[in-house]
Order: sequence, then C-alpha cells, then structure tokens
Amino acid sequence: MSSPFLSIARLERTLSSGNVEELVFAPGVNLMVGPPNTGKTKWLQTLDFLLGDPGENPFEGAEETGLADKYEAAAVDLLIGDEAFRLERKWREPGAKTKVFVGEISMPPREFQHWLMERLGIPLLNFPKGNPMSGQTWPELSFRMMLRHIYRQQRFWGDIADKQPEAEQHACLLQFFGLAERIYTDDYGNLIDLRMKVERLKSRREQFNQTLDQLARDIIGEPELSVAVNLASVRSAQLRLSEQANELRQRRATLLRDGGRRVIADYDQSHISRLAERRAEALVTLEESRRRLRSTNERQNELKRYRTELSNELERIARAEDAGAVLADLRITHCPACDQAVSHKASADHCFLCHQVMPDEPTIEELGAVRLRFERERLTAELVEIDELLQVLSKEAASVGAALNDAEEQFGLIERELAPAREAISALVQEEVSGLDVALGQASERERQLGRIAGALDLEDDLTAQIRGLEKEIEPLQERVNELVRSTDFEASASKLEDGMNAYLNALNVLRPNVWRHSAIAVDLTRSNFTIRVGKRRWHVALGGTDTLYFLMAYHYGLLTLSPEPATHYPGFVIIDVPGEFSGEAVEDKENFIVQPFIDLLKTDLFAGAQLILTGASFTGLQGANFQRLSLVHVA
Repeated sequence: MSSPFLSIARLERTLSSGNVEELVFAPGVNLMVGPPNTGKTKWLQTLDFLLGDPGENPFEGAEETGLADKYEAAAVDLLIGDEAFRLERKWREPGAKTKVFVGEISMPPREFQHWLMERLGIPLLNFPKGNPMSGQTWPELSFRMMLRHIYRQQRFWGDIADKQPEAEQHACLLQFFGLAERIYTDDYGNLIDLRMKVERLKSRREQFNQTLDQLARDIIGEPELSVAVNLASVRSAQLRLSEQANELRQRRATLLRDGGRRVIADYDQSHISRLAERRAEALVTLEESRRRLRSTNERQNELKRYRTELSNELERIARAEDAGAVLADLRITHCPACDQAVSHKASADHCFLCHQVMPDEPTIEELGAVRLRFERERLTAELVEIDELLQVLSKEAASVGAALNDAEEQFGLIERELAPAREAISALVQEEVSGLDVALGQASERERQLGRIAGALDLEDDLTAQIRGLEKEIEPLQERVNELVRSTDFEASASKLEDGMNAYLNALNVLRPNVWRHSAIAVDLTRSNFTIRVGKRRWHVALGGTDTLYFLMAYHYGLLTLSPEPATHYPGFVIIDVPGEFSGEAVEDKENFIVQPFIDLLKTDLFAGAQLILTGASFTGLQGANFQRLSLVHVA
C-alpha cells in the first residue's frame, strides 16, 4: 500500500493588526500567478516554515526587512489522506517561536517531523552519510531532507536537490521508492558496527606488531629476532638463552670447585664439605623457624581481635540488661489506637489493655531475661576458651622464638668457620667468577625480556581471537543483509522514475514538437548510489539552458507518478517556484506547456487527492487548474 496523499486546503498569515490574509487551494494543479514582487515566493516560504522549518520566522535571511514584524502568525489547513489537521506557527508569541502547533498541541520541529512522517506512513530511518565505514554517526532521514525534492525553491534550479549531498539525495530517493527500510535495516547498522570493530582491531594488531617488532629487535638484538618477531622465534631464543645460562652456572660451579681444591688442603676439604652441608641444613631450619613464628604471631593477633569483639558484645549484653531493668516498670498509659488514657481495672489474670486472659507460660519480660542470660553465659565461655588458646599460642611463640635464636646462632657459627676458606677461594678465582656472574646476569635479564615479549605476543593472540569472534557474528548478519539486497529490485524502482520522466518529455514534444531533442532519460540505482543520464552522459553534463528546466520539471513529474504505486512513500505533493528567468531567457512563454502534463496527470482517478502548487507570471489560457491571482506589487 502506498503512503496517503498530502495536500494543502488553506494557507493563512495573520497581520500584526489582527487581519488575516489567506489563499485557498484545491486538489490537482494550483497556480499562483502574478507579476514579479507580488509575494508568491513569500507565501511558499511561509508554507515551508509551517512544514517544520526550525527557524524562528518564515522570513529569516530575507533581504527585505520588517516582514517578521508585519506578520505575527501563520497557519495551514493540511489534508493527509481523509484526515484534516490545522498547523500554526506563532513567532511573535513568547516561548512559541520554534514550536509547531498541531491543533492545540505544541511540538518542536523535530518532533513535528516525526509526527508528519508517521501520519504519511513513512518509516523513520537513519542512513550512512557517505562511506558507511567512515565512522560518522548515521543521521536521521528527516522529512525536511525529503522536502528538498518535493519543494523546488526559486533559487534552486541547478540540481535535483541543490546543495544536498549526493548520499542524502540517494537516501531520499530510496525512501520515495520504498526501498530505504529494506536497505537501512538494524541488521545493516549492526553489520557496519561489527565491521568497524574488526577493522579497528586489525589496525591495532598491525600497529602492535610493528611496534613490538621494532622495539624487540632494538632492545634485545637476538639473532632469532633479526628478521621478524613471532612466538616461534621468541621460544627459540628463550631455549638458547636457557642453555647458555645453565652452561654459565656449570662453569661457575666447576671454577669454584677447582679453586677450592687448589687452595684448601686435602685433609680440610672433607671438613669444608661437612660445613657446607651443615650450613644448608641450618639455612632450611632457619627459614622453617621464621615461617612458624610468623604463622603463630598472625594466629595470636587474629585471636586477640576476636577476644576484643567478644568483650564488646558482652558489654552490650550488660547494657541491655541494665536498660531492661530500668524500663521494666514502664507501663502503657494510653491506648495506641485512640490515644485515650487506659484505666487499670482488669484482674491480675487478664491483660489490662486488651482484657484477654494472660498465658500460663513465662511472661515476655522473663523470656527476654532468659535469652540475655544465655547470651552472656555463652560469651563468657568463649572468652575463657580464647584466653586458654592465647596462653597456648604464647608458649608456642616463645618456643619457636627460642628455636629461631638457636638456628641463627648455629648458622652464624658455620658462616664464621667457612669465612677463611671463602676468602682464600675468592682471592684465587674472584675475577673469573665475577665475569661469569656478569654474563649470567645478562643472560637472565635477556630471558626476562624475552618472557615479557612472549607475554606481549599473547596480546596479539587475544586480538586475533576477538577478531575471529566478531567475524563469526558478522557471517549471519552479512547473509541476511545480502539476501535482503538480492531480493530488492533496484532496477524496477529506477524504471518507474525513468518512465515517469520520459512520459513527461514525450508529453512536451506532443504539446510543442521537438522541444526535447535529446535522448531518453536513464536512471541507474544501486544500494549505495544512483545516476541519472541523458543518453550515455550524465544529465548535468549533457544539458544546458532551458533543457535543464525541462529536465527538472520531468524529475518532479516522475516522482509524482510514484505516489499511487504500492509500497512507495512519495506523498503526492509538489511545490514548484518557477523563476522569472532561466539561463537568461524569460520563462513566461514556456509556462503553459510545461504545466499541461501535470494537469492531465492529476485529473485522473488514480491521482485524486494529489496536488501541485506552482508559481508563474500569467498562465494565460490554461484550463483545468485552480488559480490564485496576486496583484499587489510590494515595492521596497
């Protein structure tokens, strides 16, 4: 089903004096005629303002001054299908300058455009302005954008929609054809978002690889990394460095062992070996004693904190008992429902307030005292238990401390006994050992650096995993989008516009033979762009002068023919403000025959309710149109 037709029934402007000027329109072709400066363009600017212009008055930017003060409001009676609506703008009323009034309801222009598109059955969509992958936010395809193709202003006769980006023109055409909702779907938007995320991750991975490659080769300089840095080359370098470090350690141990044999007499070597074994055992004992002491101290501190909490809780129980003793004698003196004083006339076995028989069980006060006593006894028992545990831990800490002191003393004795042998060996092999230690330290540091690089390469794997995950999400979305595009007949939609434009040009040649001497118009439409050609050349290259006027009129005629087509969204409404001159030639002698095809089209039953509003100088002798004649010339 196509969108309902839009038309204008009455257009009004209210003067500051309170008088009202009006124009009355009818379905079909409406011609606003009059000599120059009779206000035709200003009336159309007023209508444009009423249709959601976000400005503060319909005469903004006009060369003339005082018009915004001369008029204080404007209104239009709008027909959408079978429904009538009254729109008003009140630019002199405080707080209403940028509001559109639909009946009594005020709306900001953007909300009004949403309302109008909903009434016209045109879906609200967002579209990519240019390359979908550019990262720009997708703007809303608004009614004001489409109005650029519906309302041809007098100053805009150089393009199908002057000063409108080509991507925006394309989106508007898709909307008119009823294809936009099949192209700019949520799936398509999600697909573009996912693709952009993938591209960002790939770019990040590539930059990461380049940076890591350069840094790794500059800092480490391992031969395995001289060409490129990857996980295999890093593992190979790590293995080589590990073998090199083991070799250095073995050489160091051998050097020390050989130095000891040369310096220490044979009969002392066994004693030194036993001391070394005792030293190792003492070091193990020392570390174990320190660990046990730390553990015991931590347990003591934990129990002390718990004992403090128990003491605080016991103090709270004592305060609760004291408070209970003080408050027990307080009695109810007034009824909680009516706040009247309560008389104590009930017997002892009945409640003095509700007069019910008192239970045989212990009273609430007694039960509370029992619970408090139970909690106090439990806390007291726990305190005793905690104190006993603390005593045990204190003894254990003292025992472990004594063992630690013994271990430290024993370790010190062994160290002092080994000192002479160490000094003798170090005097002999110190230089070589120092060299080996330096080499071993360098190898260890390079191993650590390679470990960091291996960890950084894990980030690359993580990026790759993220990319693969997103690509899996893209696959079903891409298939759905491609299927929708494959099932969309762009060529058929383009042919409808093409046929309408050529039908208009054929009608011109009937009315005035050979006025159009060029080839037929061809429209090419795809998901991402469109072209309109005359023959094999783009229209703005092939045409010049008056032919451009005929072409643009044919464009509006072609769009108008879409109106009754099922599933299209062109609202059957055109406004054309014809310039007085076009390419240096007066338009007046061309007026009648360029309008006649519209009259013939709109008088058919299929276009009942559609409307064209067009300005001109006279349209002398033209039949079948509704005339609005303006005669008052406004002189600055």
